[in-house]
Amino acid sequence: MDRILNNKWSIRIIALLLAAILFTSVNANNNNATTFSTTSSSDSEVIENVPVKVYYDKTNLYISGIPETVTVTLSGPRSIVQSAKAQQDFTVYADLKNASIGTQEVKLQVKDVSDRLKVKVNPATVNVNVQEKVTKKFSVDVELSKSVIADGYQAGTPIIDPKKVSITGAKDTIEQIAYVKATLESDGKHKSEFTDKATVSVFDSNLNKLDVEVSPQEVEVTVPVEKVGKSVPVKIKQEGTPESDIEISSMTPDKSEVVVVGDDAVLDKIKEIEIPIDVTKIKADTVKEITVPVPTGAKSVQPTTIEVKIKTVKKSEANNGATTSDNNQNTNENNNDTTDDSDTNDSKTSKSFSNMQVYMSGLKNTFDAQMLTPANGKVSVTITGEKKVLDDITAKDLSVIANLSKSKAGSYSIPLELNGLPDNVAYVINPKKADFIITEKEAQNTVPSKNT
Repeated sequence: MDRILNNKWSIRIIALLLAAILFTSVNANNNNATTFSTTSSSDSEVIENVPVKVYYDKTNLYISGIPETVTVTLSGPRSIVQSAKAQQDFTVYADLKNASIGTQEVKLQVKDVSDRLKVKVNPATVNVNVQEKVTKKFSVDVELSKSVIADGYQAGTPIIDPKKVSITGAKDTIEQIAYVKATLESDGKHKSEFTDKATVSVFDSNLNKLDVEVSPQEVEVTVPVEKVGKSVPVKIKQEGTPESDIEISSMTPDKSEVVVVGDDAVLDKIKEIEIPIDVTKIKADTVKEITVPVPTGAKSVQPTTIEVKIKTVKKSEANNGATTSDNNQNTNENNNDTTDDSDTNDSKTSKSFSNMQVYMSGLKNTFDAQMLTPANGKVSVTITGEKKVLDDITAKDLSVIANLSKSKAGSYSIPLELNGLPDNVAYVINPKKADFIITEKEAQNTVPSKNT
């Protein structure tokens, strides 16, 4: 041992080995520390509503199908991720500078982002339609919602400024344009001429909104308004007698007044409108939809129907304050009436038909009609009456009718009627009205009639 320690080469070799061991140990510790530090400082952030830019020939081409915004996920060192999220100085784009005409799949790319970050775009690709760019001028039609004009007043012919707008889009989309409309939807209930701005929307023949550019996007609409009617009170008159054990306690209309349209001389003579309500078949509380009669000499009424809430009470309950002898007598009578009602109820039944086609009638041959609702043109019908009568009624015997005989160009909500029923059978249609757009055939843009 002493000889080894006294040998200088032995000491050098031992020192070299110790140095190697020490170096290996320190290097391993550093690697572990670096790995921990790197792992602990990594981060991931999701950034929503990042706008998408499109690079293409804006003079000759029209691009559709590019989303306005996308979602971007950034992953990498925490400090860089947080900085990128805060500044959002990167750009998501679609490069269509060399795109060909037609539909194609395009990858969304990102630029101006650190090389140390991983970037994920959702959606990563989009289907884009590249078409020849076309610009045409179209006339604008004005559509007024029901709430714009007050009851008893009517709108004249709207004045539009400008009368035409420029519409730019893909060639095939421009060819699909059927309607260019400016809709006024305020709740103004106007009684005199007014001016308002309306946004222009563009639709195809199926009323699908088209992806086009409109210039200007808004037009100024001036609407003349004139008085056409007089508000008069409604008087409800009971007709007939309900079931023997039933009394009508009240009949309340949902509108206390209606507007009568006609000449001033005729309107001056009208003080009220009496509406008869037949209560013969009433057995319990109910709500009836009643057509408002048009007074002699008048042109029309608004609204055309009202709902009347009918409240009932049993005579046995109404007469509780009578003497004992009267009560006993009434009890016997009421018991007999109850038996009669039961027999009557047993003979009454209901029958339902689904998917009944709505047919249009009375439409003048100078107009076309587009049914908006129900969307499929079909409704359900429930009829109520004597069972032996209903047993003989089939769907082929019935027809649901929308009477368009008084309709002109515009939007309408038409009450539906059921034809083919015996007089003693009641019915309910769901929905009870159908919405239409009526257009003149000679107009530039028309909707094909669905009348069959």
